[in-house]
Amino acid sequence: MRFFQDNSYRKKIAIVISIPILLVAQYYLFKFGILKPMVKGVEIQMVDGDYIKDLDKFVIKLNDTIILSSGEYVTIPTYSKKPKIWFKELDDNGILKIEGDKVIALKEGTSSVGIMKNTRVLKKVNIKVVQPRVKSLAVNVSRDIKYVGDTARVEATVEVDYDRFKEKEPIVYISSNEEILKVENNVIKAVGVGKATIHAKSGDKEQLVVSSTIQTKISRIDIASVIEVGVDKSKKLQPTIITSPKGLKPGNIKYELASRKLPIERCIRLDKDGNIFGLKEGEEKVKISCGNKSKIITIKVIKEPITNNKIENLVVDYEVVNNKILIKLSWDYIKGVYDYEIYLKNNSEENLDFKLFKNIKIKEEDVLDNIVSATVELDLINGDIPSVSLYVVGKTPTGNTGQSTIVNIKPEKQDIENQKVENLYSEINDDSIKLKWNAINIPNVTYSIYIKDNIKEDSGFILYQNAVEGNELTIPTNEEDVNFDVYVVANQNNIYSKPSNIINVKR
Repeated sequence: MRFFQDNSYRKKIAIVISIPILLVAQYYLFKFGILKPMVKGVEIQMVDGDYIKDLDKFVIKLNDTIILSSGEYVTIPTYSKKPKIWFKELDDNGILKIEGDKVIALKEGTSSVGIMKNTRVLKKVNIKVVQPRVKSLAVNVSRDIKYVGDTARVEATVEVDYDRFKEKEPIVYISSNEEILKVENNVIKAVGVGKATIHAKSGDKEQLVVSSTIQTKISRIDIASVIEVGVDKSKKLQPTIITSPKGLKPGNIKYELASRKLPIERCIRLDKDGNIFGLKEGEEKVKISCGNKSKIITIKVIKEPITNNKIENLVVDYEVVNNKILIKLSWDYIKGVYDYEIYLKNNSEENLDFKLFKNIKIKEEDVLDNIVSATVELDLINGDIPSVSLYVVGKTPTGNTGQSTIVNIKPEKQDIENQKVENLYSEINDDSIKLKWNAINIPNVTYSIYIKDNIKEDSGFILYQNAVEGNELTIPTNEEDVNFDVYVVANQNNIYSKPSNIINVKR
């Protein structure tokens, strides 16, 4: 009994009993948020985005969005309810915008962001918003560009005032004419003829990369090495310019006298367009230049050039042998001409152009009665004799003679109503449109051309031109917009053939 009557022992027992009760009570008070825990180790960190960590601040780019983190913080006591941590812009200057754990850079400047617990700032950090600016732009091109098809690699170096950002300032290449010069994957390409520039632009810096006059690369200049012209006669030089790649438009052709002489010693007069005029007998050298190629030819001035002659008295006869047509030709011999070319156009086929068909070489001792003879052979078409046109021209080392008259072989087919105008097509030029079609092999045939203007509403076919004697017609027009349908009908003594197919002509 004495034990329990001792007050000191009663106090000790009360303390021993009350401590667990207090600990349990404290646990639940923190657990349910009645008591507020302490936060330790909180830190503002950037976890996603493009940023720079300076000593006392973060640096981010204008208009970027960065993800924030409060770090690996702890709460005391550990069993307390997790506190609500949030981010807030501490300066009301409109530089930053906070959305949850995201900070958005709105304008350049410096602002503070804090980690908040209730109204208390646990930690803050300064964030500087910058717009990286180009300090310098340097460009290097691997080689000169002169001709269509040339390429060169371009390398550019950009220096910015915040060059520690992972994303570099972009470089844009601007061409004054992309049909002449263009840039693809840092490679400059010359694609057309003319003058153009390439500029590199990064930020507010701009640098000239290339300024070139692009020419067509010339593969060769084709023209006879020796050309004759008569005294007091004129002739135009007509070189053929072969480009690389083929089919491009060559540059200007330059003509100049290649030898030094006094004006009184000259045998010819030469102008900038390649026209020569024979002044007196003799020889002159002329240099023809185009792009990267040149050729020197000899001009012989003689009293009567052989090329002033033309093939005379072409006579044609034919016969059918073994399903082939044998065409026999003869013409007057031109003294000194031993090489002749026969050009032929098969009117029964779609191609309406004359083509070199056969080359004839002769010896003077083989010429009888000053007549040259030759034979050409063609296949019949479905057992019928084809309609052909042909002519002959003489070749010499100094140029060609004049061609003969064109001779036609046209089998008689009188039933025009069963004929049809075939192979109508058009050739569109800057100031005209040429229509062509196959001729119908019947004597005294003319053609009528019918056109429907598609630009005009409710327009039907109308007769454009009647009584056209040849198998082609040129329609002059300077209008940019051309759109019409056309067909052709043959006519003989007011009896008409079947119309051609309708084609559309559009520009």
